[in-house]
Amino acid sequence: MSSYLDLNYRKLDRAAIVLGAMSIMSAGFIFVHGTFQLVQIGAIGLVVGSVLGLLAIAAGLLAERALMLAAGAGFLLAAAAQLVMLSAGSSGFLGGNASTFSLWLALGAGLIALGMVPRPETAEETSAAD
Repeated sequence: MSSYLDLNYRKLDRAAIVLGAMSIMSAGFIFVHGTFQLVQIGAIGLVVGSVLGLLAIAAGLLAERALMLAAGAGFLLAAAAQLVMLSAGSSGFLGGNASTFSLWLALGAGLIALGMVPRPETAEETSAAD
């Protein structure tokens, strides 16, 4: 039974890896111009997306919930900063637009949701403490 549970939780870790990879791939839109530029990303946005994407991949590879939550919080902070700059009327230092905001919001929410799923070892620790 334990190996079945471990396999299910590894799926969550793989999902974090995929979200991190998607962040890095979406940062590649800095090199696309015109009709196919689905996400507008500036130079600092490239760094933000790449670093947080690598953090999400590391969280998935290490099966570390705290890193998933940290990457998710980073994406939510970047999305909030982008929203504030958009409301001021500019793309700001991140160089993004509303599509950048929505991408980072989705990545942050997804990583936080993955990081908040209780794992079996956490459930065992809480039941032992009671």
